[in-house]
Amino acid sequence: MEFAGVDFAPTRIDYGKNIHIIAGTQGELCKIDSLGVEIGKTSVPLPAPCIDGIILDDVWVGIWLDREFRHARMSSLPLLSDWTDGPSREELRKSITFSEHDLVGPENSIWHRELDSEPLKIGAISDGLVFATTSGVYKIGKDAKEIWRGMIPRWPEISDIGRFDRIVGIIEFSRGLAIWTEAGGVAVLDPSNGLEIFSRVIKMGEKISKICYSEVGGWLILLHGNCIATMDSIEDSPRIKKILGPPICAEFAENSWFWTGWRNDGRISDGEISCTERKSIGVGILNRKVLTNNGTWSDFGSSD
Repeated sequence: MEFAGVDFAPTRIDYGKNIHIIAGTQGELCKIDSLGVEIGKTSVPLPAPCIDGIILDDVWVGIWLDREFRHARMSSLPLLSDWTDGPSREELRKSITFSEHDLVGPENSIWHRELDSEPLKIGAISDGLVFATTSGVYKIGKDAKEIWRGMIPRWPEISDIGRFDRIVGIIEFSRGLAIWTEAGGVAVLDPSNGLEIFSRVIKMGEKISKICYSEVGGWLILLHGNCIATMDSIEDSPRIKKILGPPICAEFAENSWFWTGWRNDGRISDGEISCTERKSIGVGILNRKVLTNNGTWSDFGSSD
């Protein structure tokens, strides 16, 4: 059934070309097609929060952070195979506590790795993926082999924030690989070697929560407050717009940006904004259908 919903509390959608992944608060993962039809069964490959994930060709790569166990993991799962439940919490605890070389991982994983520092963000690029932790930025291939590593970019203007400034976006575009932080730090890296080729700080007045990019639509910046910002290019000044509530996610279609979030939906086209109140919280948007935090779908712009 199209857009039938899920039986868990979702936190986001990881978008692919024809297959997308709904992630839940307790590590649930559900594959769907572009009409919201579930592909296979919901599974819990690791019983911990999956904080981010990307689809890269025919695989999905996710990162898990278990603060209770002080443990982080990255794993790759094949999109075209069935996913099943992985270890229990107790099995995971024993593996972390007593096993140095044989950590339990997701069933059917192509590979899985333990991370030695807290993961922040992951992004897909044309020949692999890039992820950031509190200790650095890393590029690996689909086979998990390291290609390069580098330090987290620094900006003197916001250096006083230090470790409290977190990476919220890793996006490849025509100029290179863009790294964005909550405080507005922007660095463009050469994807082939990780060297910095451009840097700036963008003053927003609010912390950045998410970065979205489209070759046609440019940059959409979602802010923690009741605001969004748009930029045509990385050198642009942001055009900040007030909206009805904090935005959570967005998609570009019909020459417009559509977003959903905390009890509001909105659209911006040619600088003109229209917003609608909704009763629920939108955590994902797919073909103008909104996935709410209770697992149901509703029409974009509806009041639920």
